[in-house]
Parts: sequence; structure tokens; C-alpha cells
Amino acid sequence: MSRRGTAVALLTAPLAGLAGTVLLPASADAGAQLVLIQAQPARWLGANVLLVVSFLCFAGALLGLTGLFRARGSRLGVLAAVVAALGWALHVGPVAYVLAQYPLAHQPDRAGATEIAAAMFAAPSFVVLIVPVLLATVAGTLALAVALWRTRLAPRWAAATLVAALAADFAAPDAVSGVVMFALTCVALAPLAARLLAPETPVAAGVAARV
Repeated sequence: MSRRGTAVALLTAPLAGLAGTVLLPASADAGAQLVLIQAQPARWLGANVLLVVSFLCFAGALLGLTGLFRARGSRLGVLAAVVAALGWALHVGPVAYVLAQYPLAHQPDRAGATEIAAAMFAAPSFVVLIVPVLLATVAGTLALAVALWRTRLAPRWAAATLVAALAADFAAPDAVSGVVMFALTCVALAPLAARLLAPETPVAAGVAARV
């Protein structure tokens, strides 16, 4: 991916995720969630599409950063970007799993559908699906923050903000955790995107070409 493409993906990923999270009607109660899906199907599907776009943009952008880290001689940065990209790409799996609620929301037997929806997220299959996502995303993002801090490819406050974004996803209340996480991620990645969009100096271009 080109520098410009990587920069655009870096900005698009958190913004699309933020929009999808704001649009997504969320409820901890399975029955209420099915009611929301039935009442606002276009909004619910659109929000999930935005989340998929976000996850794929994150994966593409992070893979695009490997060349930048390689030019700086940061093996940690390359490894972190690849692992984090894998984690974000794997997020598509849980979204596909969640989409199974759509037909349930339109079943005439609401009680039975609610029981199935509630059991879905307690099933071992969901655990098997979500654990690799969390491990790769958390480990990759933390390592990415360390690599950004060491290489100075982004201001150190941006690296710290990236860690804060990750923490917010787990520590903030469920109603706002996704919004806070994506908003902070956007702030953290903006300086890196701006660096990629800036004209490349002949010296930097020569270093990148040799590497």
C-alpha cells in the first residue's frame, strides 16, 4: 500500500468504527437487542458494515506501516504491525457471528429467538472466536505503541493515547467504551497519518529505497 493509501486507511479506520459504534443500537438484554434490530434493520446492518470497513482498513493500514518501521530498522514495529493487523482482520469473525441475530429478530417465536440469542454469546464457539481476536489486537497494539514511542514516528503523546484507547475499550462503561476507544485511536493515529501525507524528503526516500 502507498504512503497516501496507508494514511487514508489510518484515518478511515477509526472514523468508520466511531460512526458504526454510534449508529449501532446496543443492548445487554438479548430480547431488547432483537427488538431494536427489528425496529431499525437498516441502521443495524449499516452500522455493522461500517465496523467491517473499519476493521479491514485497520488491517490494511497497519500492514502498510511495516515498510515505515522497516526503514527505521524497527523489528518490533514490523512484528507489532503484523500482529495488530491480524487482530483487526479477525474482528470480522465476531461481526459475522453477531449478524446471525438478524434472522432471529424476525422470527415469530420471540421467546425462542431470545433464548437462542442469549445462548449464542455464552457458547464455547464464541469464546473460541473472540479469544484470538483479543490476544492479537491487545498484544499487537501495545507493541505498536512501544514501537512508535521508540522510533518517534509519531509524537510520544500519540503512543500514550493509543494505549489509553486500548484501556478505554475494557475499562470504560459498555455504553461508551467503543466510542471513547475509536475517538482516542483517531487522535493517536492522526499525527502518523499526517506524517505519511507530508512530502517525502530525498534523504528519507533514499533510505526507504535501500531498505
